[in-house]
Amino acid sequence: MFRLATVLILAFALAGCSRTGDGPGETIEKPASSDRRALTAGDLKLFLAIVRGHEGAVIPEFTPLDEDEALDFEAPAAELLASFRSQFKRLFDPERQGAIWQRDGEWSRALKASKTSPQRFAALVRDVSLAIMRVRLEARVDLDQLVAQARREVSRAERVMNQIDKVPPNQRTREAASLRTRSVQQLGRSVALLEFAELVRQVPPESGTVVRRFSRELKPLLPASVNDELLAELKELVSGGPGQVEPAVYETPQDE
Repeated sequence: MFRLATVLILAFALAGCSRTGDGPGETIEKPASSDRRALTAGDLKLFLAIVRGHEGAVIPEFTPLDEDEALDFEAPAAELLASFRSQFKRLFDPERQGAIWQRDGEWSRALKASKTSPQRFAALVRDVSLAIMRVRLEARVDLDQLVAQARREVSRAERVMNQIDKVPPNQRTREAASLRTRSVQQLGRSVALLEFAELVRQVPPESGTVVRRFSRELKPLLPASVNDELLAELKELVSGGPGQVEPAVYETPQDE
């Protein structure tokens, strides 16, 4: 049907060119920064040394989840919402990604040379990439507004699905079935954007400061165009542009 929205959208966020976090499981109101440890100059130096020690010398992406983790798209909206969030959390789990890079010959050698555990490097990739994205977003998007708008989009998609699900599948019109499919897709997309926006908003300001200090060294490892599609997506969401669930309200059939 479609790949999980986190794979389609957030691949642009974790900035690598090659295919080789732990996000919050529940979406709650949070301050602009969390208790996540801020990046230091030492972290950036270690990160750069490891990436440059790899033959490709690019910031790697987190590996998409296995295809066998497909979701039941006919499940109720609340169940799908929880599943999308759970997949987001697994997608950016440093333990999972570290195990993958540990099995990769080139990354394993680069990590061994730097005496860094794969899980530690995975956490660095996540945190450095999120800090880079925060620096890029701050000049373009109001993060609080982005989170609020993404939350509204999640609620809207969930509401439409709940309205449609009041009617048994074999009694739905073709229009209703099509709208539900689009709403499921929108729910996945909006959950991904919401969870990602929350992660970016939680980046400590100090991490952004350090990333700016090392921007000259980071830039060659991160092509300027790599995040453009995601930035456009986020700006579109804030402005209420196209690509969102249509605002039409689905009416359940009434008894004659």
